[in-house]
Amino acid sequence: MSTVARTNTTLAEAAPELGAAQAHFQKVAYPGSVDLVTRELLRILSGRLSHCMLCRNLRLNAAIDRGFDESMVRHLEDPSDSDLPARQRVVLRLTHAFLTAPETFSAADWSELRSYYSDEQVAELLLDLVRFRPGSKLMVAGGFEPEGDDLVYA
Repeated sequence: MSTVARTNTTLAEAAPELGAAQAHFQKVAYPGSVDLVTRELLRILSGRLSHCMLCRNLRLNAAIDRGFDESMVRHLEDPSDSDLPARQRVVLRLTHAFLTAPETFSAADWSELRSYYSDEQVAELLLDLVRFRPGSKLMVAGGFEPEGDDLVYA
């Protein structure tokens, strides 16, 4: 896939109201109150499940500064087999279920998630999932996906 954009038109230019809505959403929803390391794990797993090279390989320096470590991604697809804290493992189970089979996230899973996160934080995690999945597809469709699987730091 080429890193050259297929268009020079921005969302704001193509659909001004949608571009404004996206900008407002970003302003209201972020930075949020869920820790950035957990959100980074959610984002990377979402990228893996979306088959987006950029999303699965981008590492945010702000998350690294707050304790994200590359060793944390080893078991993203099977969080039960990791040494991540339980609060992060349940978020990874939510991510996997949300993107593959939502009905598999059980009442017990919801209860566990809510034992670690407030309703507002759960909403933030779900918004991240809604934002990252189409965002990764937009990167691919827009021709912005990198050509290789090299880690990128931003």
